[in-house]
Amino acid sequence: MSIRTILIFRLLLVSILLVGGGAIFSYQDVRHETRELFDAQLARSARLILSLVQTDADQVNFSSIQKFLDANQLKTPDDKETSHAKLQNTEELSNGHIYETKLGFQIWDSAGNLILKSANVPLFEITQDTEGFSNSRFMDYQWRVFSLSSADGRYRCITAERLDVRNELIGDIFSDLLVLFVLLVPVLSITMWFALSQGLSSLRNLTAQINSRGTERLDSISVNRAPSEIQTIAGALNQLLSKLKNALVREKRVTSDAAHELRTPLAAVKLHAELARRADNASDRIQAIEQVLKGIDRTTHLVNQLLALARLEPDSFNDNKLRCNINHLIVEEAAMLAPLAQEKNIELSVSDSDEIFAEVDDTSMRLLIRNLLNNAIAYTQETGSITMRLQSTAKAFTLIVEDNGPGIPEGHSTPKRLGGWFRPRLCKNAL
Repeated sequence: MSIRTILIFRLLLVSILLVGGGAIFSYQDVRHETRELFDAQLARSARLILSLVQTDADQVNFSSIQKFLDANQLKTPDDKETSHAKLQNTEELSNGHIYETKLGFQIWDSAGNLILKSANVPLFEITQDTEGFSNSRFMDYQWRVFSLSSADGRYRCITAERLDVRNELIGDIFSDLLVLFVLLVPVLSITMWFALSQGLSSLRNLTAQINSRGTERLDSISVNRAPSEIQTIAGALNQLLSKLKNALVREKRVTSDAAHELRTPLAAVKLHAELARRADNASDRIQAIEQVLKGIDRTTHLVNQLLALARLEPDSFNDNKLRCNINHLIVEEAAMLAPLAQEKNIELSVSDSDEIFAEVDDTSMRLLIRNLLNNAIAYTQETGSITMRLQSTAKAFTLIVEDNGPGIPEGHSTPKRLGGWFRPRLCKNAL
């Protein structure tokens, strides 16, 4: 799955759990608070009714009061279908509220006589508890009942409320929460989808830029306005692209150098093979073949050096330095290129000098000497001469290649100072 799908799924799951948990908690809290509110109303009504009954109770005719209560009670339609329709459509009637039929009270004296009651309660005591709240069932409904006795003990007031009033209110609140929850889930999903799509646009842009890169195009990726996380990834990719670009450039350079460097020893091997074929006696033929074998060995060594050079990183050259005898390197390279000089009747010589040791990269040093000598052979006329010699100072050493060729125009000639290839400290310690 994509990152967007995973994020949407997880965020939606967490949101559903949080919103659902909040809805359940809200439902429990609403049910608790609703019950407390209705219980408080029951207790307050009982206290008020009991206080009114106690006011001049000796002069009050309770039979007359009951008569007036029965006469002024809420009038509801006699037809059950009409009454049900009114209950479904509206709870407010022209002469009251339908909830009045779900509330009731009783007044009992100390002798156990029912002196007052509402029309929707029976003639018997709806609860046997003398004080406090209780639940009771009568007239086919469950009721919440509160009983309160007067301070002098002469009267007891019982107020009652049908539990379906509370359950209906709680159900309405919960249904509203449920509808909100059901509507919130798809709205939240769509909102998260667009938000994540917008937030992941930087990744799409990064993907498009990566897809547009190739071996011929390895320039850096631009993510200037992207989030910091994307910029971190892009920075790492840019470093990788830079290394890859440098590696490809180095590979092309090594390939070109290898083709150039192999041309000289192969030409020397070919020359010795021609000499072996034209040899008049076995001794010359054997000597020429030995030179061919030596040339093949040198070529193999050169190939191995070039392969090792191709595998090396530019920063690792300093780690591959060895203490070498520079004089021996010059003699070995001169011997390998001697057949090319002989082909042009060029006299090639290496002047004696004090042995010079230095910490150098063997492959790089051999390539340097070979290039200098190969250029001298290529540009020296036939029957010419080439001399190689070393000069040393306190801090560096110099390789001098002298020939009697046409020379280099004034202003383009620069001495090939090998000491410039090394750090001064290394050269000073090596000499």
